[in-house]
Order: sequence, then C-alpha cells, then structure tokens
Amino acid sequence: MPSGYMNYIEDELNKESVFKAEHVLSIDYVPRNLPHRGREMQILAQGFKSLITAPGQTSPRFIIEGPVGTGKTAVAKLLTEQIVEAAQRRGINLYKIHINCRVSKTMYLVYLRMLREFKPRFPRRGHSPHELLQVLVDVLDERDCYLLVVLDELDYFIRHNGADIIYDLTRLMDDRLNAPQRLSFIGIGREISLDRGLLDASTTSTLQRNILHFQKYSAPELYDILKERVDEAFIENAVLDETIQLICDIAAQHGDARYAIELLWRAGKQADREGARVVIPDFVRQAKADTHPELRKEVFLTLPMHNRLLLLAIARCLKDNREAYVTMGEVERIYHSVCEEYGEAPRAHTQVWEWIQDLSAHGVIDAKRSGAGHRGQTTLIGVSDVPAEMLERFLLDMIETT
Repeated sequence: MPSGYMNYIEDELNKESVFKAEHVLSIDYVPRNLPHRGREMQILAQGFKSLITAPGQTSPRFIIEGPVGTGKTAVAKLLTEQIVEAAQRRGINLYKIHINCRVSKTMYLVYLRMLREFKPRFPRRGHSPHELLQVLVDVLDERDCYLLVVLDELDYFIRHNGADIIYDLTRLMDDRLNAPQRLSFIGIGREISLDRGLLDASTTSTLQRNILHFQKYSAPELYDILKERVDEAFIENAVLDETIQLICDIAAQHGDARYAIELLWRAGKQADREGARVVIPDFVRQAKADTHPELRKEVFLTLPMHNRLLLLAIARCLKDNREAYVTMGEVERIYHSVCEEYGEAPRAHTQVWEWIQDLSAHGVIDAKRSGAGHRGQTTLIGVSDVPAEMLERFLLDMIETT
C-alpha cells in the first residue's frame, strides 16, 4: 500500500455510529405502526374489507388528500399490504400496485405499469390507453384475480392530464354489472378537487362519499412519531429528549412528519461526522440550516443594536447550555454580560421581554411558555433556523462591522 494512502470506506466502517438501523429514517420505510393514524386506517379498512368478504361483488375506490408529510402514502402502503396478506390467508388472489403519477405521467404509462405487473414483457407500443385497460381486465378475468391500485401524486396527474383517469377506472367496473369487479383504487394527493365539472355527476357522487382528509400533525403527535423512529433507528440513549422536542417544534409549523424525520436523520449524520455519541439540539439547528438556510441578513440588518445584543446573548446561552431552549432569566444574565462587553447600558426586564415577544412574532426566534418540569411560569427561548454557534458568529461579524 503506498505511503499516505487512505482508505476512506474502511475508515468510515470502523467508526462508531449513533445509528443502529439508519434505513428506518428513509422516506421509503413504512413502520408496522403509524401513530395517530389509527382512525384513518380503520376507515379505509372498513371501506375495503369487501375485497375479502365478498370478492368480485364490489369495486371500492377512495380518495386520500391532505398536506405533505401527513402520512397519506404510509397509510395507503400499510393498509394495502394488510389487505393483500388477509386475502392470501383466505386463498383470494388479490394483488396491489403502487404507482407514482409523477413517474408514470400519462394514462398510457399508468395502464402499462398496471398491465406489466401480470405481463412483464407486454409491448410498450401499439395499443391505446383504453386497449391496455381492457387487456388488463381480460388478464384479471383469465387468472381469476383482483387488483388494488394506489395512484400516488394523483393531483399532479390531474393538473397535467385532466381527470379522465378517475372516470375510466370508475366506469370500467360500473359497466361490468354481470361480471366480477376486478379493479379497485386509492387516489392520493394534496388536494383533489371533484367539484369543477371534470367528472360526471354519478362519478363525483360516488367519490365524494369516499374522500378521506388527513390533517396536519401537531407537535405532540410528531413527538410520538419521532420517539418510535428513534427507538428503532438509534442506539440506546443516543438522542436527547430535548433534541426530539426541538425537531417537533420546527416541523409542527407545517405539521410535516416527513420533514421531522429528515431533520432527525440529518442531525444523526451530523453527530457521526463530529464523532459524537449523543445527538444534541445544536445538530438539529445545523440540519435545519442545511435544508433551509435562513440567516436572513435583511431581517437582522434592520434590528436595533440592543436587539442584536439580545440575540447574541440567546445564541451564546443556547450554545453553552447545549439545550433546545433556555429560560428568560438565563438569557437576561448573559445579555447583561454582552452589554458590558460592548459598552452598552442593559435595558430593564420589561423592555427585554417586549423585544423577545417582537422577535418571536417576526420568526427570528422561538418563544413559548414553560410547562411541566419548570418551577413557576417563565418564557422559554430557542432558535430553530440555524445552529447557535453559527448565529453567534454571524452576529459578532455584524455587530463589529456596522
């Protein structure tokens, strides 16, 4: 081996990691339990149980809609897996296909994808979309099997192609009055509007009875989701509870579990890069800065000198304490020290408290009332946009150059 040669892969493999099962934080991973989506799972299970109790008698179809990161795809994947497993235990030939409509962008590609589940070498050209759909039904009849299709990102598809695909899939089974109902579907999107004259009255009426709205997750709900992922993905005691709380506070602004899990993963990777054995809140701030850099200079430039000194005190307090939040009293003590450092007379408590409220209202800091675990009531102060150390350096440079 040449002198000075470095095997980076072996070096990485020999390092200790905070992870024990990193794949658990992948966007494609679907856990066996989905906290706070039991109601939605139950509604869908009730809607699709006829595929098991009376195969061929009905053709269920549902629309799932809601904001990004609210568990729509995970629920659909877990539910369809459970349905297929239940069917197999009872000798029913039920298959499932999950199609991303951003990848299969036309009706032709969607129907070809469905057909190739059963005929992998079916030619790509030479048939119309409706011919592909008819061939699919013929194959299902020949094999005496049933198909449950999940059309993910269906709102994207409809915006670009119209809603004919819903019409086709709905009417296809409705027209088979004296034949087994072979095809059912779930459509997933952020907002799938059915009231714009795109569908005929009967199709619209059928689907409106089966629209399931997913609400954004609250911070406590995100906490439960992350806690389960932490237990699965990380070695024991590798992630501080305050780290989880900070991620929840950041992601709860949009109710986005996907973003929360991404922040958790990135914070864990930061811990590994620094050789740390614990994922601390500042790694989350670094992850937040990496995904959404938000040191908004135009905002900080408009702040009065004492606001900048107060922010510098907050940054130093968070950096030294290595916690997600610090108390008003802790910040004021450091603020007095910072004022002395820069030859400024510190303002009174009431003025500082008003500045804290104003900075929070403008999204520069996070401020909330204390809860359990704190004696009395106080204001807890944090920064979710950037690492405390980065904010400190930024403010030092600004204060000393302006």
